[in-house]
Amino acid sequence: MKSKTFSYIALVCLICSSSLSAAADDTAQFDATDPTKIYSFLGGGPKYVDYTNGEYMWEFRMIGNLSLGINDMLLVAAGYGRHFGENEPGPQNDWTNSRVRWIHLFDMDYDRDKGYRGIGSQLDIQLAGWLKGTDGQNVINVGPMPVWALSEYWNLYLTLNLVNSWDKNFAVHNGVGAGFDAQFIFNPDWWPGSQVRFMPAYSYFLGGELKDEGSGNLDINIGGEFNSATMWDVTVQQNYDWDLSTYRRSRETDLKNDWNVFLNVTRYF
Repeated sequence: MKSKTFSYIALVCLICSSSLSAAADDTAQFDATDPTKIYSFLGGGPKYVDYTNGEYMWEFRMIGNLSLGINDMLLVAAGYGRHFGENEPGPQNDWTNSRVRWIHLFDMDYDRDKGYRGIGSQLDIQLAGWLKGTDGQNVINVGPMPVWALSEYWNLYLTLNLVNSWDKNFAVHNGVGAGFDAQFIFNPDWWPGSQVRFMPAYSYFLGGELKDEGSGNLDINIGGEFNSATMWDVTVQQNYDWDLSTYRRSRETDLKNDWNVFLNVTRYF
């Protein structure tokens, strides 16, 4: 019940924090294209997930980020969804997977047009949900986050991870490995606040039940702004190899996340 309790707490915190967003100044300038900028924000929207066995899910997902000073921030995400299809046992309506991510930044040179800009660190905790198709693994990633400016319009944000994965409720440890996730962010002048992100990620397990197995995805994200404090973005994700959202030791399932799309509106404050 721990992950379900966390989902309740996370969603309540996100909803309560929305009252703070009403104080946002529409004339303030927020750089949503830089994930190392320390801001508080609240966002949410619908997410569609397509599974390999022909079933699908609709979810409403909320994401909140809290500034903890000039060097730290805490991201929390949670959702509630409805599953369509009965080939696999499990609830049709319930909480989906949730996430807590703490980021600490060291010295960061935001004025550098090209070259190494600085480094941060992250602790990323992803907890299995209760709705089928989201009730697989609890995954903890920890590692450094170096940043490079590639050109006037391109930046690279790279995270190198030590990965550990457990069955739901941390019942069984299934593997330890190494992984990465990268954000190649392009900032063209196509529309207000325009940005395009290419985000590959992959984890390869070196020990445990998942030894010599991998899990990855490729995300493509486009976004812009309604005004200087309210942003929109759409993310399409294609998954590869093992789907850790559905993997459970000693359980065979054809219910694997093939691809998904998420429409998100975010208010900065």
